[in-house]
Amino acid sequence: MNWKLVILALFLVLIVWAGYVIYAVATLQPTVRASWGYVDEKTTEIWIEAKLNKPLLVPADIENLSMKFMGITVAEVKKFSYGATSRDVSMAIAITNPNLVRALVEYLDNGQSGTVEFHLSGKLLKVIPINANIQEGISENILSYLNFTAESREILGGLAKTPALVETTFDWAGEENGKAVLIAHMKFYNPNEVPIPVGNLSFEVYANDMKIGYGRTTNQVVIPAKGYATLDIRTYIVEESLPKVWEVHVKNGEVSRVKANIYLDFKIFGKPYSIKLVSYEETVRTDIIGGINRMLEEMLR
Repeated sequence: MNWKLVILALFLVLIVWAGYVIYAVATLQPTVRASWGYVDEKTTEIWIEAKLNKPLLVPADIENLSMKFMGITVAEVKKFSYGATSRDVSMAIAITNPNLVRALVEYLDNGQSGTVEFHLSGKLLKVIPINANIQEGISENILSYLNFTAESREILGGLAKTPALVETTFDWAGEENGKAVLIAHMKFYNPNEVPIPVGNLSFEVYANDMKIGYGRTTNQVVIPAKGYATLDIRTYIVEESLPKVWEVHVKNGEVSRVKANIYLDFKIFGKPYSIKLVSYEETVRTDIIGGINRMLEEMLR
């Protein structure tokens, strides 16, 4: 046997194969779609499916693909299906819902600053190891998206008006007995010509008919005539209810019903009042899968 000819032939085959791979990648026109998979209180699956216009002929195996948030593993690839001669690629990403809630609490506890880390390990051509770690810092004031307001309304036959809630801001206050604690700073305006002493203020928040938060005042104030005052409300978020709320949200097509009731005790002209300051119900819609698909389309352009 002429080994030189064998080696030359193998070399030519490798060149042809490498040339094809380069050509296939350069002319690749994949379609990639993400969709919700299995969802329950503990786990959320995202399925990603890709169709290639030609096989890549590159054997590859993913042993681990995971994402950590605040050092906590919140998502992992549970299934990866790919063949060197196949035009179909699919994977199932599993998000651990309680871990995501735990990581979010850690993020808030760290001053709304933290890290997201992606880890990939596998093999190319069955023998070449692949190891990659990408870490990104994140600093997003998510509490700034929370805000309650309420307009004043007439009482006493139009002789007086209730205080108007003009703004609500939140500060993180740690955890207490398995509940996340926020301090809500509710700024009120008194449209009347006389001061209004405000006693207790309380509120309850529900999502998909599940109670997710409640609060009560930590101080009492007097709102001056035609002036402003701020009430501080100690607010508790029921962490254990959030995974179930998320499950229902996804199963409802990313639609949730959020309801809030705010109650206020105050005095005007020496007469005490206890009113439901505001009760509103809002439909919250998200498009997380749509956002993922738009991101994938942008990446493939």
